[in-house]
Amino acid sequence: MIDIASLFQAFLTIFISTITNVEIIWITYPVYITWFAMEFLVERKEIRYSHSLANSIIFSWVSIDWLRHLYLDNELNDYNKLIITIFFLFLSIFILIASIKRKKIAKLLGKTGFFSYFQIMFTPFIYGIIEFNYIDFLSVIIFFPLIYIAVYVIDKVIPEFIEEEEKKFEEENEENFEEDTDNFAESNLQYNQQNYSSYYNYYGYNYGNYYGNYYKYRR
Repeated sequence: MIDIASLFQAFLTIFISTITNVEIIWITYPVYITWFAMEFLVERKEIRYSHSLANSIIFSWVSIDWLRHLYLDNELNDYNKLIITIFFLFLSIFILIASIKRKKIAKLLGKTGFFSYFQIMFTPFIYGIIEFNYIDFLSVIIFFPLIYIAVYVIDKVIPEFIEEEEKKFEEENEENFEEDTDNFAESNLQYNQQNYSSYYNYYGYNYGNYYGNYYKYRR
């Protein structure tokens, strides 16, 4: 019988291996960084097609590396590992194509959290760091909703860094625009006043000289 303690211990063992094992951290660390950066900074309000496109490229790269490892270690006959690898590879390619065609399903499947979690947690299985058994596999599946909810709560709690910077940038641009507009209007007014004054002085002087000479000759 499987109890919660066994599942938690299995999950904890897998998780620790993803951040301590030097053979796989060069794969898991970039995925961790991508996950947190996209989740907390980029995809806070919505996921765009460009986001799902970028995510699909990262996902496919990890899947290709899994396939490379299976090939080099002559483990292509390990159908458990091969099925997981092929599944994520084809799914990432599907999201890539859907993103290019701007299909709504790309935004649904291209969310960073889903792919990142499973690719991080399955990497120890693929590399043989953790023995592939049903308890470990089940622990990864069961703890996914809990991790996803935890990430969602953290996402709602932390401040919106990007949006605050964008808002500040827009406000500064708006102030600079208004200041430039006022300066332009003021300089334009001064320029018009100077031109009007010169025009008046020039034609007023000629007008006075003309009529002065006219009356002079009549006398």
